[in-house]
Amino acid sequence: MILRATVSAILVAIFGLVATLCVQEADLNLMYAAFCCSPYFIAITLFYFHFNKLRRKFIALERLKFSVEFSYGFFFYFFLSLLLPILLFVFTLDNQHEHQLYADLGGLINEMFPLILTLSFFLTLFSSIVITWALKAWKYVVPTFLGYLILMPIIVAVSTTIRQIHEFREARLTQEDNIREGRYKWSCAMSNPSAYPVQLYKGRFIFPKDKDYEFTFSEGNLVNYHAVWGQAGGGSYEQVLSLPKALDVTWYSFAEDTFFRVNSPVDYGKLRALFSTSYMEKRGTGSFEEHYDKIILGFAPGGVLVIWAAGTGRRQIEVGRYQAVKVSMDQPQESDSKVEYGNVFDKEWREEVLSDTAIIPFGVQQAIMGKPIPYGYWDRLRIRYPWQPKFTLPTAIKTFDADFEFYNAERFVFDESPQRMNTESLGLPKDFYIKWFDQNNNRCAARFVFDEDEIFKKFALFFKDKKNAAAELDIQIDTKTKIATATIKNAEKSELLLETQVIEYGTNF
Repeated sequence: MILRATVSAILVAIFGLVATLCVQEADLNLMYAAFCCSPYFIAITLFYFHFNKLRRKFIALERLKFSVEFSYGFFFYFFLSLLLPILLFVFTLDNQHEHQLYADLGGLINEMFPLILTLSFFLTLFSSIVITWALKAWKYVVPTFLGYLILMPIIVAVSTTIRQIHEFREARLTQEDNIREGRYKWSCAMSNPSAYPVQLYKGRFIFPKDKDYEFTFSEGNLVNYHAVWGQAGGGSYEQVLSLPKALDVTWYSFAEDTFFRVNSPVDYGKLRALFSTSYMEKRGTGSFEEHYDKIILGFAPGGVLVIWAAGTGRRQIEVGRYQAVKVSMDQPQESDSKVEYGNVFDKEWREEVLSDTAIIPFGVQQAIMGKPIPYGYWDRLRIRYPWQPKFTLPTAIKTFDADFEFYNAERFVFDESPQRMNTESLGLPKDFYIKWFDQNNNRCAARFVFDEDEIFKKFALFFKDKKNAAAELDIQIDTKTKIATATIKNAEKSELLLETQVIEYGTNF
C-alpha cells in the first residue's frame, strides 16, 4: 500500500506539472520554475497520499467516491500551493538579492494565482483518479498511467483551442482599442530615385499623444539597393504605434554631398482616415480584406520629401510633399579612428556608394554621367488632372478589375464595385492592367503602358488652361477585334492615348 501510494504520488505531481505547462503555453522561464518547484509539489502529493486520518474519519477510503476525493483534494492542494509564494517570501529574507524577487508578497500571490488555480485543478483531478482506482491494486497503476498519456494530448488540444479563441478575441479588442486611440500596426520605409542614393541620418516621429519616436533603418538597408522612386526600400520594424502628426528627418544626399532636414507637420487626418478604413481587393478567385500598413518616405534631390501611405494590397496614396532645408552636420567625435561601415563623413564610403552597381545600376550610372541633376523632375511627376477612369465593356464581361500605377508612384485598383479613389484628381497613368473572364471562363487581359514624355504632352495639350474641367479616361474592350483602347475625353473633345492587343491566357492562367 505504501509503495503504491508513493509511486502514485510521484506520477500525479509530474503529470500535474506537465499538464499545467501545456495549458499555459509555457516559455523556458516557466518550465525552469516548474522544474525547481517540482520537489515541493512531489512532497505535497506524497503528503496527500499518506495522510489518510481525515479521510478515514469520513470513511472516504472504505467507500471511494470521485466527487468526495475531488472536493477534498482541491481544498488540500489549493491551500498548500498557495503556501508556496509565502514560503518563498520567508525563506529568502536572509538573502537580499534573492528576496527582491519575492519582496512584494501580494503582487507575487496575484501573479502566481492563475497558475496555482490551474495546478491545483490538475493535481486534484489526477489524485482523485489514482485514489479511486490505482490504490486498489497494482494492476490499476499501469492503465491509469496509460490513461494519463491519452489524456495529456486531449488537454493540450482543448487548451490550445481555447487559448486561440481567447487570443483572437483579445487581438480583435486590442485592434478596436488601438483604432480608437489612433494606433495601428505599421512600419516606415525609405525610397529614392535609383540614380541618387540617400542615407538617413536622424529620424523622429512626433505623435499626438505618445512620446516622440526616434527611428532608423536596419544596418543592411543604410542605402537602398536598386531603388525605385516610390517603392519601399530599407525599412523599420513593424510595430503598433500612433500615426505621426509631424516628423523631423535629416538625411544625406550622396550625389549632392549635402545634408537636408525637414521638420514639419504632416497630414495626420489623411493618414488616420486611410489607416482606419480597410478595403477589399481580388486575388485569384476570391476577395480579401486589405489595409494600409506602411509609411514610405521618398527622398529626391533638392531636398524634396514625398510621403506615401501604402497598403498590403495594390494601393498607395500620396500624403504630402515637403521641402527640406540644407543643414551642416559636424562629424561626431569618436575615440576609435577606424572607418565604420556607413559613415557618411568618410570619403571612401561616399565614393563606394556612388560607384556600387548594386546601389546605382551600371546602366543608370552611364546614363547620368556628365549630366546635371534634373531638379524639379520629381515635382513634375506629381502633376495631377481632374480625371477618372470609365470602363466601356461588352455585356459578356461581368466582372473585372484594373490595376493602375501612376507616375507620381500612387497605385489603385478599380473594378465593377462602386469604390473610387477619394480624390478629385489623379496623377498621370504610367501603366494599368485590366483583367477579366470571358463568356467561356477564359482569363483575358489588356495592358496599357504609357510613354512618359508622350503621356505628359498629351495631357498638357488636352487640358491646357482648363485644368479644372473634368475628364474621363474611357477604356474600351472590343472582344471581336481583340483591341483595347484608352481615350481621354470630355464634353468638348477626345484624344486617343493608346491602343493595345487583348491577351488571352485561357483556362490555365
